[in-house]
Amino acid sequence: MIDRLFSMATPIWRGVSVAGDLILLNLFLIATIAPVVTAGAGFTAVYDTVRRMLDGTEGRIAQTFWRSFRANLAGATAIWAVLLPAGAAIALAWIFLDPPELRVIEALISLVYLLVFPFAWAMQARFENSPMRTLRNAVLVAVGRLPFALGALAAHLVLLAIGAATLAWMPQVLLPLILLGYPLAAYASTPLLERAIRPLMR
Repeated sequence: MIDRLFSMATPIWRGVSVAGDLILLNLFLIATIAPVVTAGAGFTAVYDTVRRMLDGTEGRIAQTFWRSFRANLAGATAIWAVLLPAGAAIALAWIFLDPPELRVIEALISLVYLLVFPFAWAMQARFENSPMRTLRNAVLVAVGRLPFALGALAAHLVLLAIGAATLAWMPQVLLPLILLGYPLAAYASTPLLERAIRPLMR
């Protein structure tokens, strides 16, 4: 029984292994986000690595991440050059545009942006297309496969809510969530992203 408990094949140790991989991915992501310009390639590498973790083809986490980062640097940076200013414009609109009649439009635009964001990186890692075509396809898939896109967004929002609740009521256990970071959201949402993208793989 003791042997089974400490076997690396048990769910507990598999969970510990996954958590360790996600923490490492988070450190890599922070390193690639810090220069700002390479953030898109960092997000792409996270989604690529997480997908390979889930299907068992990732190999070594560091090698998988940095290989994907280099392979997608140009395309993902071009996508980031669109999504970064778009996201900044949406945030500024919420801050500085007061008319209540604009709030509905702002909410719809924000929702589309949040739905498309993870698809852009997941599809950049999956397909060899021009950046603009990848973005267009990300919009089409997010809207056309809306239940999966909403599920992926819900996974992000649930983890964000858990983090906020932990900060408010149990700040002493917030550190594990901080260490896991955005890769945890990518890990939770990737199965839904993959199901949404699956028709394009035929």
